[in-house]
Amino acid sequence: MEKIPYDLILDIQRKVNIVDVISEYLPLEQKGKNYFAICPFHDDHNPSMSISPEKQIYTCFVCGASGNVFNFVMNYENISFVQAVSKVAKSVGISIDYQDAPKKVATNEKYEKYYKLFDIACKYYQNNIRSVYGKKAVDYLSKRNLNDDIIKEFEIGLSMNDNNLSKLLSNKGYDLNELIDVGLCGRKDKYTYDVFRNRIMFPLYNLTGQVIGFSGRIYNGETDESKYVNSKESVIFKKGTVLYNYHRAINVAREKHQIIIVEGFMDVIRLYSVGIKNVVATMGTAITKEHANLIKKMAKNVVLCFDGDKAGEKATLSALDALEKVGINPKIIRLEDDLDPDDYVIKKGVDAFLTHLDNPLSSIMFKLDINKKDINFNDYKEVSKYLDSAVKELEKINDKIVYELTVKKLAKETGVDVNTINDMVSNKPKTNVNIINKRITTGKDKYVKAEEYLIYYMLRNVDAILLYQNKVSYLQDKQLSRIAMEILEFYERNKYINVTDFTIFLEDKTNLINEVLRIDDLNLPNDVSNDVINDYIKTIDEGVLKSEIDKLKTKIKNEENVGKKVALLERLRSLKKKECK
Repeated sequence: MEKIPYDLILDIQRKVNIVDVISEYLPLEQKGKNYFAICPFHDDHNPSMSISPEKQIYTCFVCGASGNVFNFVMNYENISFVQAVSKVAKSVGISIDYQDAPKKVATNEKYEKYYKLFDIACKYYQNNIRSVYGKKAVDYLSKRNLNDDIIKEFEIGLSMNDNNLSKLLSNKGYDLNELIDVGLCGRKDKYTYDVFRNRIMFPLYNLTGQVIGFSGRIYNGETDESKYVNSKESVIFKKGTVLYNYHRAINVAREKHQIIIVEGFMDVIRLYSVGIKNVVATMGTAITKEHANLIKKMAKNVVLCFDGDKAGEKATLSALDALEKVGINPKIIRLEDDLDPDDYVIKKGVDAFLTHLDNPLSSIMFKLDINKKDINFNDYKEVSKYLDSAVKELEKINDKIVYELTVKKLAKETGVDVNTINDMVSNKPKTNVNIINKRITTGKDKYVKAEEYLIYYMLRNVDAILLYQNKVSYLQDKQLSRIAMEILEFYERNKYINVTDFTIFLEDKTNLINEVLRIDDLNLPNDVSNDVINDYIKTIDEGVLKSEIDKLKTKIKNEENVGKKVALLERLRSLKKKECK
């Protein structure tokens, strides 16, 4: 079936608790009867998303994102509404047989030709490695413990010591200037050549799994060349916006509630080859704001595992800073002997790596360990300097228990009393969650307010629905008018009204759901008489009449034909008489 029946969706919703589902994606904190979280749908730094167990809805008081349990899963995982319903249903043991239309990969048609040419290049390189000319490359990969399955999975190929790719793409109608722009070809003295020559080729992917570049590695023992040659950035390849292996790792990460971040694509391939598939790489670049927001949506538990050397330590500190800015508190793995994850698994085995994975450092302990490396604890000045740096980290801790345990550890290390350390900290964690409790609203005239207030009562009062049906011709706000029509349809089918059930009825109409829940959040009395509803309807009618008069005045002003202008003036007099009644 292409559409899941409303009654089945409603049954699934009543068997799940939205708090339980969202807690699988985000850390929640309870305050009163509701729960709060850092909103994943905007650049949030305070917990501005409220989850109501009573209403079974979520609402962000800053960006306005809101909905029911299915809307959250749909928007968080970027899947269809039907897929979200199926996923939630599975969590309560309900299997849904549906045929959801395959989601079209969103690509910019302007760049479609570039995706196609990289796909051709990727297939060309794969054909090379499968030919007799690829035997040495395959042997090299085999010695690196990369088998045929991994070669196929990651579409590893081989560039030859010729310019045949340039010729192939040129023969297929691609402009040489475009091939140069995307970094597959170069030109010297009017001579066009392949940029990648005699290298094992690793495709680089965008978030949907399309090839957007390559990294080529030497394998024949050449010492006078760079170990890796990477595609230059182009119109479709921006290193700061992509994570290597994202398209493979996203579902595994969400199932395991954990994502591992490494530096290089070879680290990803190595971990993937030993069964650790919830892993992505930054490909050697610093974590950007775009990276951080992608990671935030992959899993609530983030583990950083950069190279074990000094450069890896520095990269880890930089990554921590970027991730903490978007509300992520990652754990850290530091590998001994200055090894990267690829070499570590080869030399010490997967079990040794898994031991690290099971025992990661907290970000605060990682920073403190770095700060105390060269401290002489017999030198009081050095101890004082160490505590000064530790206090800066303590002031970032929001969890009271983590704070107290860290203070006790510092006191034990330094011999300084717990109370003294506490006195040095100016911003101690509070027990309450800092909640932003109002959405940003703009001033509205009485006519728009009357329409909103009418919708508010239609969402909770059948009499208001019937009064609208019998007395209101239309609402001027198009979105509110659509909501009113949807309410009428819901009532005709179900003979009752309920905000949560109504949002489920709206399925994936996100804009309408956001508006419905915004209006539902208005601070109005729950019970009013029909006389009050009729007053709103009267105000709405006045607004419609006023709008019609204003439009007519504009027409009269612009009309040059005398006869038509007279007719318009007569119509205006008639409306003004109606306005005065």
